[in-house]
Amino acid sequence: MDPREAVHRLYIHKLLYRRVLEAQDGRQEAIKELLGAVRPDMSAQAAACVAETVPPLLPELHRKWIGQFVDTLLGTADPQQVAVLCDGTEENNAALALAYVMFLESERMEAEIAKDLAGIESLDGVGLADVAATLCTRLTAVEESLVEERRAKAREYQMKTGSKTTH
Repeated sequence: MDPREAVHRLYIHKLLYRRVLEAQDGRQEAIKELLGAVRPDMSAQAAACVAETVPPLLPELHRKWIGQFVDTLLGTADPQQVAVLCDGTEENNAALALAYVMFLESERMEAEIAKDLAGIESLDGVGLADVAATLCTRLTAVEESLVEERRAKAREYQMKTGSKTTH
């Protein structure tokens, strides 16, 4: 392998993987925002619980897909164009990221991604059914604590006002 190609391969892989990791940092916040938009009836605590429980994609999958992109790019693009893309400028880094996203959206990769995701037996040693059960348990606990907080506030209000309710 040409040493320049090896350097470009490593540069692109590290750049894209770093961007994936940076995107993961905001993942929980994005999930909470999405839940707030699509489920306005869900409490902030329940949304946070869901966001914390939803596991990230496995790093191996990201590395695999980035590797496939790098192989395709280096196999099809002119080496001089690749060298320009790997010059370290923010514009070319963004161009590489955009090309990667477009690669992921290709018909071939959509099928590959679906196959890879369907083949996941477990996430970090925890089966998908276990993840769902944990999520349900945590959501139930959050909702029960919210109900208890409301009851405590109602009791406090009753004590302050001296009113009686029938429960």
